[in-house]
Amino acid sequence: MGRTRSLRSGFLWAAGAAELLLLALLAWWPGAGMPWPGLVLFFGAYGAYGLAAFLRASNGEAGSVTGIWVMAVLFRLVLLAATPVLSDDVFRYLWDGHVQLQGINPYLYAPSDPALAGIRTAWHARINHPDVPTIYPPLAQLAFLVVALAGDGILQAKILWVALDLAAAWVLGRVARATGRDEGTVLLLFLWCPLLVVETAWSAHLEPLGLLALALILFFRRRPWRAGTAGAAAALTKFAPVAALPPLLREHGWRFGFAFVAGATLLYLPYLGAGSHLWTGLYTYARDWRFMVGPFGLVETVVPGRWASRGVAGAIVVGVVVWTTLRAYEPERALFWIIGAGLLLSPTVQPWYLLWILPFAALRRSGPWILLCGLAFMGYWGLGAFRETGVWPQPLWLRLLVWCPPLTWMAVASLRNIVGHGAAGALPGVGGQARSAQREPARPEEE
Repeated sequence: MGRTRSLRSGFLWAAGAAELLLLALLAWWPGAGMPWPGLVLFFGAYGAYGLAAFLRASNGEAGSVTGIWVMAVLFRLVLLAATPVLSDDVFRYLWDGHVQLQGINPYLYAPSDPALAGIRTAWHARINHPDVPTIYPPLAQLAFLVVALAGDGILQAKILWVALDLAAAWVLGRVARATGRDEGTVLLLFLWCPLLVVETAWSAHLEPLGLLALALILFFRRRPWRAGTAGAAAALTKFAPVAALPPLLREHGWRFGFAFVAGATLLYLPYLGAGSHLWTGLYTYARDWRFMVGPFGLVETVVPGRWASRGVAGAIVVGVVVWTTLRAYEPERALFWIIGAGLLLSPTVQPWYLLWILPFAALRRSGPWILLCGLAFMGYWGLGAFRETGVWPQPLWLRLLVWCPPLTWMAVASLRNIVGHGAAGALPGVGGQARSAQREPARPEEE
């Protein structure tokens, strides 16, 4: 028995080492372009991650929690100094912070506005959608300001996001312990996820700011004031978590709602001078953005028209919100359902958007969503063509490859669950963990 355990641990660390090497090659090898061999390297890393996750999930004694943390930090350190090449979003972050340093409200002007010509930077030409005012909510703007105050550079942004990413993992580990789940498995599923590592430590996306807020909602389950503040932070990093307000209000009551409104109001105060311009960029995003659509494509086929299809998709998500509220789903389950529905029915699904479901997929060992967090990277398949032609190809076969395997897994899992075969669709060992998670949890913040 001891020898088997040692072998499992050995294979787990070997998988971690392989993931580390492949991620390093992806970011630092000059020839690792898209689609080849960049996709091969990424999915090799994802395969190593999947093997490590299976070994840990099937035997909670494989690999120490400390070792999981050490390897996770190494993943991030090896990518921290690498120049982002998959996305240029970080330059918009830097611009919004730079503008605020000049005392200008970032919602008032698009980067290309002549009124800002005097403060343009050396990297101004790399800002995406320069004719569109910022779409990012106030907490994100304050984070951009922090980056600007720290030196106005990509490395400063990365350090902040990685710190928040690791903090979110620590909170999730506490939640896992409080609800009777294996902390090491949850940490490995979250921290070792190649998509999270790449999008945070390499591409410098801001998602960890919201992921930490989501984790804190679960962490403060018995503290509605704090949970409401965390809810406001999540919603004002990116707006999607607003949809989860009804079930969260049902769970926590008026104190959660008051804290949410108070927190959101305080965050908006510095930017209210922009008036209706607060929503200009967001409106443009909602109207025009479209990328790697999944089930939303079926809605478009049945209900043609830009706003009609978006309206129907939104109505379905509202239906999920009503369902989770009436069924009194506890916060973790409600957030999992609502964010999942939003991703499935969104007209825009950038690879890093999947990170919003990752904390819940890790806690619940959700195989289909873990798989989708890997397949979403296929969205970068068209990056090379985009650089040459200005058009990002999204052929039907590619979208089917991304969406069909996890959706099929979800459907089969749901059918198995309906006929009474337990928590299908989960990684090994979830049955007992799911049952233990239903009991009244301890107060993680009071442990």
